[in-house]
Amino acid sequence: MTKDNAKLLQRWLDAKQVEANKMNEANQFYENMRSQHQAVLNWRDDTGKDGADNAGLLDAASQNSASGNEDRTEDSESMHEVDGTPPLPPKNTDLTPNG
Repeated sequence: MTKDNAKLLQRWLDAKQVEANKMNEANQFYENMRSQHQAVLNWRDDTGKDGADNAGLLDAASQNSASGNEDRTEDSESMHEVDGTPPLPPKNTDLTPNG
């Protein structure tokens, strides 16, 4: 009876140890997720502040030039199609993917 009791007690202790290990793992996972979530919130708050500052700069720039073509010096008359082919852009024009 004493041997059976000792085996039963050891099995119970082993099961409780496994349960405690799982709980510790779950708590560690939870703490990691909370710290990552907090890091994202902090990053978002910092980005929001920078974004507001940049938005103010963009608004000021857009008030200076509505079309963005203020540096254009060519006459519109010199830019006309010949035989249905549009003229080549001036050589000093910086072509970007957006035109």
